[in-house]
Amino acid sequence: MSGAGLTLPATGGGISDETVAFAAELTDRSGKAPVIEAALARATGRPRPLPVRAVLAALACLALDDRPLFLTEATRLLFCQLSPASRRLLKVTGTVTTQRAFLAAYRRVRYCFGAICPVMDPSALPKNRRLSQADLKARTRPMTHAQAEAARSRLEAFINALLEASISALTDAERAASDGSAGLDATPVPLFSRGPSKRTGLCASDPDGGWYVREGDHREREDDKGKPLRKICWALEATIATMARPPGTRHGCPNLATGLALARPGEDPGGTGARVLASIAARGHKTGWLGYDRAYTQALPARFHLPARALGYKPVMDYRDDQLGIQANTGGAILVEGTWYCPALPGPLITATTSLRDHAITRDLYDQQITARGPYQLKHKDGPGADGYQRLSCPAAGHRPGLICPLRQASRSPRDGRAKVLQPPPEPPRICTQTAITIAPGTGARYRQDLPYGSPAWHKSYATLRNTIEGLNGLIKDPAHQALAQPARRRVRGIAAQSIFTALLLMAANIRKIRAWRALTARGKARITRRARRRRTSLRDYLPDG
Repeated sequence: MSGAGLTLPATGGGISDETVAFAAELTDRSGKAPVIEAALARATGRPRPLPVRAVLAALACLALDDRPLFLTEATRLLFCQLSPASRRLLKVTGTVTTQRAFLAAYRRVRYCFGAICPVMDPSALPKNRRLSQADLKARTRPMTHAQAEAARSRLEAFINALLEASISALTDAERAASDGSAGLDATPVPLFSRGPSKRTGLCASDPDGGWYVREGDHREREDDKGKPLRKICWALEATIATMARPPGTRHGCPNLATGLALARPGEDPGGTGARVLASIAARGHKTGWLGYDRAYTQALPARFHLPARALGYKPVMDYRDDQLGIQANTGGAILVEGTWYCPALPGPLITATTSLRDHAITRDLYDQQITARGPYQLKHKDGPGADGYQRLSCPAAGHRPGLICPLRQASRSPRDGRAKVLQPPPEPPRICTQTAITIAPGTGARYRQDLPYGSPAWHKSYATLRNTIEGLNGLIKDPAHQALAQPARRRVRGIAAQSIFTALLLMAANIRKIRAWRALTARGKARITRRARRRRTSLRDYLPDG
């Protein structure tokens, strides 16, 4: 791929030859059309008259032009609206002039797309019928767990290749401006299907979905009091990662979607998020700060937090009320809201965040208490290395102790206003007697983060990373463009088809962001070039006429 990026097609005026060529280029850059063709190849039978590349390019054109992703629209585009040059580019033969010919062409498109999805469909459930539980079980095709995992891997590789193709439109300079920071979040993808009925006992016509609830883990239909929750829909859950700019840095590139995976709502969010991050790293993207909400904080460490750190990400997270205060301990050191501290950290500082959320203290006092935690924070001595182990030492130890402690005689002078330990542990633990302690990567892995929780640096980073991914969620749900929240624009059922549609919409959103970014920077450069003079008046303005 060229480091110059791609020239984006002009907007407005429908789907031009330029747009078709651009969509075909994105399809080629994904590299997946030949893979699917190879999977569909048969030694016998009539050759398939419509190539996979043509169908994918047609759907990409629809997404780029903000049209619904209907197979009928793809048929109309391929056989009725494209110029002869564009049809030759996509290797589409024949045109349509009658309704009967259109139906025949539509069958070709539907057959081709219907052949693409089973190659990477991790679901064995039948679609398009509201069946009883007995019929659903009888019609479910045999599939082992290993087969489902392999199909899911193929599906996620395919949709992330589409995203990567849109990212390749960036120039090398634009891509290099990203430092690897990212935001991660899950958002509902409503399905064109009613949910299962308790009254009739019939399943959903798209049984790959599940009930999505905005509260909790997105899958519980009742609250803790047994009251039904109202913010609910039958949907899949899209886990999306986006580029993000850490606060205080120059914004050198658009924040594009970089990773995607779909699953049932609330089904292993940590594992799904880890697969998205692994896909991003495997495609050569840098890793940096990673912002995510409390749904991922409560994930199992082995499913999400440890894999994210192994990939090189540095978490920036929030906590539920029952996760505040002391979260772990080792060798006498205590983990308080993600950071390791001296065991003599005063109680009011440990419970500062809990007191703030209970409205027991003011925000100003809270900020002072968070700042007061600083001298008690363990000092970094070594690591973490490739194995994740790190060495931390007592804040009162060393040549420049930041804390006065009676257990460390060298820290007691000079008396220069440093914080002082008033109640040291009666039985000093290892952190108080050794030069340093070694902390394993799994100790407190669910809660550990590099920025002190509640500090100004944490607030700026968390707000920036979270706002970036929430902004992307809103962008792709804009009814005037990608309209991800409108299931009637994506009517083919099944997780495989919906994953492809969602990837195409994110791909189009990336291109829209690149176009807006380049227009914005071009206007900025023009303003700099045509900067108005600072001196509003000049002596020459007073020259008499004639």
